[in-house]
Amino acid sequence: MKKSIVIAGVFLIVASMAMMFSPTPIRAAGPLDACVLLTKADAETLFNDTVSSQRAGRVSAPAGNNCTYFFKKKGGAYSVKLIVSSSDEIRSEGIFKSARDVFERQKKARMANADTAQKMKSIGGFGDEAFWNGYDLWIVKGDYLLTVLAHPFLAGSFKSKEAMEKARADQDLSYSQKAATKILLKVK
Repeated sequence: MKKSIVIAGVFLIVASMAMMFSPTPIRAAGPLDACVLLTKADAETLFNDTVSSQRAGRVSAPAGNNCTYFFKKKGGAYSVKLIVSSSDEIRSEGIFKSARDVFERQKKARMANADTAQKMKSIGGFGDEAFWNGYDLWIVKGDYLLTVLAHPFLAGSFKSKEAMEKARADQDLSYSQKAATKILLKVK
């Protein structure tokens, strides 16, 4: 009996060491809660305003979950939204293979269209890779895909619709990057 306990203990130690020193890191890519990654306090700090309502739920294609915080200002509604999908969720949905697969397909699809290709920007310093499509910020980090859209109140008057749309896209990108910086600190 004592001999089998010692053998089992040695086996567990050897197996644990093999996993620790494995050349390929072992990562859990299970679901993350979007509302834990982007909290109400985070959203209120980002917009320097009070959240008027919140919505959270499951999403598909790719599978995951989202969290959106809404704000009211000067008769309009504004929001910050996070969608997070793990490779495990994506794979089990049966449409895509992984977070990286979805990211690459989204990038390729947008680059195949002249209008959307114009709006595409690679964004350095966020996760493993990121791009802005003129509307939201797509980030792949390890086995996670994150999509961030911050759409705050846009102040000012503009000479043209195009000038307003450019200001909107620039501001949305800036706020989405600020949100992503905070969110990515919580994604391992």
